[in-house]
Amino acid sequence: MRRIGVVAALVLAVAYPASAAHKRAGWSPAIGAWLPSYSDSNNPWLEGHAAFIHRRDGFAYEGRALGLDGRFGEAPRDGTFFVYGNAGPPKGYVVYDPAHRIAFYGQGCCSWFDLVAAANVPPPPKPVIRRDLSALRTVRGVRLGMSPSHVMSVYGRARFTPLRTHPRMHLLAYTTWPPATSLATHASCGQFENFYFRGGRLVLIQLGNGC
Repeated sequence: MRRIGVVAALVLAVAYPASAAHKRAGWSPAIGAWLPSYSDSNNPWLEGHAAFIHRRDGFAYEGRALGLDGRFGEAPRDGTFFVYGNAGPPKGYVVYDPAHRIAFYGQGCCSWFDLVAAANVPPPPKPVIRRDLSALRTVRGVRLGMSPSHVMSVYGRARFTPLRTHPRMHLLAYTTWPPATSLATHASCGQFENFYFRGGRLVLIQLGNGC
């Protein structure tokens, strides 16, 4: 979600101070390029692929439910801080599990904030905090490695959409937002829940909160 929301921007500014010193401390375009992602979290919704649901999700991490209530700035705050890019700029925290090749990060700016877990991720270009992420799951019980049918048993039916830009990749997309074509100018905040599959197995979970 790349629309400007005043309240969301203020919340994120408090969560991640934008001072020059703080920015320099985590400045890393290399980390930004390495972070696994296939699309902005709102793109499947804009393209009409997302099934409407009523419940948000979050990640169960270190005894907390990150992202479940839609608050901006929630991330694995015990991880490595990063900043990259020019617009905003995006900033967040990341942890990496080298034994299982899993990355988990939260990042955002202005009116959007994403939480992402991804499998089969190569080592980062610079050291980041390491954690055992083998038990990482969403609050609703979705884990990396699941089949599409297993995810649909949790979330409900959705279109299993092939990705035009990534052969052998498919997507199941859900959202608490109404259809983009009927969205009111002053719609409330919502969440995008995107699940990416390679070879029939879940390789990336993307929960995007936006306003």
